[in-house]
Amino acid sequence: MLVRLQSVWDRRTVLGGSWRLSSTAGFERIYIAPDEPLEARRRRTLDRLVKKATVQGKHVSVENGVLSVDDITVFSLESGFNQRHDG
Repeated sequence: MLVRLQSVWDRRTVLGGSWRLSSTAGFERIYIAPDEPLEARRRRTLDRLVKKATVQGKHVSVENGVLSVDDITVFSLESGFNQRHDG
């Protein structure tokens, strides 16, 4: 969900208090983060996927911004997740 705030001060207030969500029952998995450019979000997603696959002991390869896990293209910085259709 995206929320547009009226002022920079409102943004600072909301983001500054967002850490309290993790200690509130029922909101442990909800977080608030500032909007980022698409490129930055995709880079963070790529890094997270690489780390997860590596921890799981899978063969990981990143070439030219394209992530392959066990020789299957999974994600790219240019287009996001690979839409794989079987059959």
